Amino acid sequence: MSPSGQQRLTGLPLTIASVGIATASFMNVLDTTIVVVALPTIAGDLAATPSQASWIMTIYGVCLAVMLPLSGWITGQFGQVRTFVTSVLLFTLASWLCAAATSFDQLLMFRAFQGLAGGLLLPLSQSLLLKIYPPEKHGLALGIWSLTSGVAPIAGPVLGGLITDTLGWPWVFYINLPFGLLAAWSVWVLVGPYESERVRGPVDFIGLFLLVTGVITGQLALDRGHELDWLASGQICALLATSASCLLLFWAWERDEAHPVVDFSIFAHGNFVLGCTLISIFYAGLVISGVIYPIWMQTVLGYNARVSGIVMATTSLIPLITLPVVGQVFRKMDPRPLITLGGIVGAWALWMHARSTTGVSFEYLAMTRFAIGVAMPLAWIPLMMTIMTGLPPEKINSAAGLFNFWRMLASSIGTAIGVTFWDERTVVHRERLVETVSRGGESEGLQLLQSLQGPTQDPQSALAALDAMIIREASTLAQQDLFLVFAASMIVMAIGGWWLKVGKAAPGQAPGAGAMAHD
Repeated sequence: MSPSGQQRLTGLPLTIASVGIATASFMNVLDTTIVVVALPTIAGDLAATPSQASWIMTIYGVCLAVMLPLSGWITGQFGQVRTFVTSVLLFTLASWLCAAATSFDQLLMFRAFQGLAGGLLLPLSQSLLLKIYPPEKHGLALGIWSLTSGVAPIAGPVLGGLITDTLGWPWVFYINLPFGLLAAWSVWVLVGPYESERVRGPVDFIGLFLLVTGVITGQLALDRGHELDWLASGQICALLATSASCLLLFWAWERDEAHPVVDFSIFAHGNFVLGCTLISIFYAGLVISGVIYPIWMQTVLGYNARVSGIVMATTSLIPLITLPVVGQVFRKMDPRPLITLGGIVGAWALWMHARSTTGVSFEYLAMTRFAIGVAMPLAWIPLMMTIMTGLPPEKINSAAGLFNFWRMLASSIGTAIGVTFWDERTVVHRERLVETVSRGGESEGLQLLQSLQGPTQDPQSALAALDAMIIREASTLAQQDLFLVFAASMIVMAIGGWWLKVGKAAPGQAPGAGAMAHD
């Protein structure tokens, strides 16, 4: 019998309900990767720069993250099924709005709406699958959930590239419409009778407002700082002042709040703080490489979205195979050597990224992304297994939500900083290359221009070709600098793993289960 006393779903209804729940989870994960390879095309169509296009990723991640602290309260107020179906419908509506956007600002606004709507889908998709399956089949339920979460990162770049090249970038969002509607309908009809009990608990709206305002204004400052010349801009100064003030007030307010948005007592556990920091370093490296590499491939190497999508899809081949089982294999091992090994492999992979030149082969690019995928299970799962060590059982759910908030926020901040670094280093390298060409002497410079003129003998075309060549080289040198910095951060993570305390998870809690429930 189900927890509500009704007969459990079986046979075809159970299959349809499982597919509906898994489809919603798949859509949410898919939309974190399907857009990546379309960013240069979106930027070109909506009159944005490639670095501005990255805001489409960061605003989605930040808005998704700020919903996590509210997930428990919203679910208690309205029930799991109602909340899930409503989130799916809002996510589908936001997808349609993104596809219909006619300006870059509109797309950013609708993408933020999509992130807010999608913030509840992943944790609720797992809990609903566990709800409709009996305890003895929870392994199967988690396997279904892990499979959708594992396939989506592979399918995203490939589908995104294929759709962008054949139908146009709006269809990377339109594709969600039929699947979202079918998922919402199937879950409402089949799982609706098993709605959870509604518990109307209090929520700290003041703390939530301060947190959301502080995070979003801080992210906006990071995203737009390079474009507006940082502290020379009154707008950036105002955003930073607002962010700092709200976050300080949030910290002061939450200390005495009876029902805080964030339980700050969790930060007294050093293992949790260190584990979150290390996994955020690792995750930020994964995300920034996943954003910069396809943009660089399309703007510098001239790859189309489909080919760059195939390159990016190789990242998820190893995780797809290993993540569902690696936790069981590593359960009895000391996770710290594995964390170190994962960090070293990640650093090596990013060092390979940094060696990419304008003459690099397709096979080399695919190999670098494959190496990133090798590092993921080695570092990710062992970190997840240790992050909850020493926490009381009653703190696990709060810690899981806080961990995922921290991780998503770190990836968005890391992306904003990384893109800014890439832009600034591109300017530096361009100036140096121009100076180098100028030092070559008048005769050599004239000879180079003549070689670029071609049959048209057009000096203006030759100058434009020379400038384009310099910009491509400067962008390549800048991304090499960026990946070397993140490779160094992976080494820091690899060393820092040895300071983690190894022990048993809380009673009744599988290692990392709470955090994975929100992943």
